[in-house]
Amino acid sequence: MPVIRNSVLLRCPPEVVFDYLSDHRAELEWNPKCEVMEKLTDGPVGLGTKYRAKWKSSPYVELVTVAFDRPHSWTMHNGGPIEVTFTCRLEPVAEGTRLLAAFTPTPHGWFRLIFPIFLLVIRREERANMGYLRDAVERRAQARQ
Repeated sequence: MPVIRNSVLLRCPPEVVFDYLSDHRAELEWNPKCEVMEKLTDGPVGLGTKYRAKWKSSPYVELVTVAFDRPHSWTMHNGGPIEVTFTCRLEPVAEGTRLLAAFTPTPHGWFRLIFPIFLLVIRREERANMGYLRDAVERRAQARQ
């Protein structure tokens, strides 16, 4: 399966980036395609945290946090017609934090028919998301100061 990789430089410490982005409810603030992101599990965000989510043109899916290593990385997984594993790694750099994202989609059922078109669209959207994400994280970091 293809892996869509992107990265972005964020001008704030890894802990700030991790705490904001590893709680996927933040996606409602920066991702224009995200319509619903509800945390289903009680307690703090961490390994096993579940969300109910919906993006434009998608069905509702359940996301599960399958890896969680503060402040270095986290991985989310969901099923559905397009199964996705999404991993973010954070690397400290002189300017702040380098976010490295890997989006691994796997089509199921009828979705296999339109998967090549989906890949063209999602590559463009994921690239744009890096800019939206950067702006939201840096706004959050400035507000905290």
